[in-house]
Amino acid sequence: MIFLKNKKIIFIILIAVFFVILFATSSSAESFTLNKTEVDVSLNGTAFISASGGSGTTTWSSSDTSIATVENGTVRGLKIGTTTITATRGQESASCTVNVVYTNLRIGGNGGDSVSSVNLFLGVHETETLTAEVEDGNFEEVSGALVNWSSSDSSIVTVESTTGKLQAIKTGTATITASAAGVTDTCEVTVLDVPNVPDFSNAKYNISFNGSFSRLQITNIEFNNENSTFYYIITPNDTTPEIKYASSGFIDTESMGDNIQSFSLNMDENYMYTRDISKYLELNQDLYLWVVAETRLGDSYYNETGASIRYENSILVNGEKLTRPALPQLNLILQTFSIGSLDSLDDSYTSIRFNFPSDTANRKFTLKIGKVTNTSILTKIQNNDYSGITDLLAYAKSAQSIYSQELTTTDVTYFRSDSVLFDGNKLLEDDAYYYIYVEFDDEDGKYYPIEGVTLGQAWISSVNDSWNLWAYTSSNFEWGNLTPSGNNQTVNDPTVSNNPLPATGANIILVGLISVLIISGIIFFIKYNKLKGIK
Repeated sequence: MIFLKNKKIIFIILIAVFFVILFATSSSAESFTLNKTEVDVSLNGTAFISASGGSGTTTWSSSDTSIATVENGTVRGLKIGTTTITATRGQESASCTVNVVYTNLRIGGNGGDSVSSVNLFLGVHETETLTAEVEDGNFEEVSGALVNWSSSDSSIVTVESTTGKLQAIKTGTATITASAAGVTDTCEVTVLDVPNVPDFSNAKYNISFNGSFSRLQITNIEFNNENSTFYYIITPNDTTPEIKYASSGFIDTESMGDNIQSFSLNMDENYMYTRDISKYLELNQDLYLWVVAETRLGDSYYNETGASIRYENSILVNGEKLTRPALPQLNLILQTFSIGSLDSLDDSYTSIRFNFPSDTANRKFTLKIGKVTNTSILTKIQNNDYSGITDLLAYAKSAQSIYSQELTTTDVTYFRSDSVLFDGNKLLEDDAYYYIYVEFDDEDGKYYPIEGVTLGQAWISSVNDSWNLWAYTSSNFEWGNLTPSGNNQTVNDPTVSNNPLPATGANIILVGLISVLIISGIIFFIKYNKLKGIK
């Protein structure tokens, strides 16, 4: 009985031990888990999630298979968004939040596809639209990606949140941030001022002439920086001219040719001027002035074509109508003129050199030279009476000439040497006065009528074949006694009376004649009285 009772106790103990071991084994088994509770997966890329613990076969599922799928723990991102991946093993399950994101984002602008800084200039380049290039897990660009833009200081520069368009507000620097799903990039934006240019609102315009050169002067302006070059364009109407640009914002003056020229500046007296407008004055048209400033910037910016711009150009004067000067006053006088012989080793050449108001090459003109026989004209010119030049012009147009030739201009200073062009030894009289007259062909009204005249004096050497014809404005010109013929001319001497007494030999003859007359008178008087007494 005791044995049986002991066997029963042993059996109960063994059963208890079995359940204790079974319970202990069951309690010590690892629970089922995933290695991640949240993971980012690149769009069109993959990520692996591992499971541990539990027992049995594991199954995987995605709460939104349009965003991401999962197979044996490999998650593939299909579109931007968030989904939940769940794994089940036996009676246990575990979950992981999956965010499908982009791999990379780069900010671009006018300067290229990847920029870290952008310059804006108030009044010149105030806006620019930044771009954002995002890439997927294969590092390929994704079109239509949703990007959000923000500025660190909207008082300096603002940015449209969905487009990336910048707007400069004031000078300073701010950071622009572009954000998309899982990625960001930044760009530093600096807003700068453009250097000031002169104010032309009270400017005054004047055209004058100095010698053979015309002069356009603009006064009543104030220069406030030395970073600008000023150009002018003159047009026949008020239509805005086309300005062509080269690299860095330079005006392409070479391709614009003679249509644009630069001003000279007098910074001390605050005016600008040019001596190169004769070619416009001789055209039969209205004159409209455009002043363009080319200003060097403190830095550079990129324009829409991707060019780096360092200079800003602006039209400061828009079609200012100029007052044409009284050209007949100008063209009555050829400022400088000389015709003379040039000796060389082999031959003697004729040289013609003079300045005239035309500045256009290949202009046809007639050169006419004739002797002046009207002493009243000579007297007026000698006495600086301007009407003498007016009279000389009328005289030259109607008087007979000793020389008339059609020539063609080459520059504002005409020069030509020719062995047969003009023979002064045959055509001129020493010390005689001549008119030199020039008339330009207006080419059927294309050019403003231009004619000019001056007075010349001949000089012929008494020892060789040299000769010259000097304009009266030349230092070689000498006033004689204004006799039209040069054969008996003498040079006036201011120290000698204009009515000198006859020479000594002439005095003796004259005194003798007077003495004879006096003696004859006395004799006649005596004889007359005697005859009267006899009577």
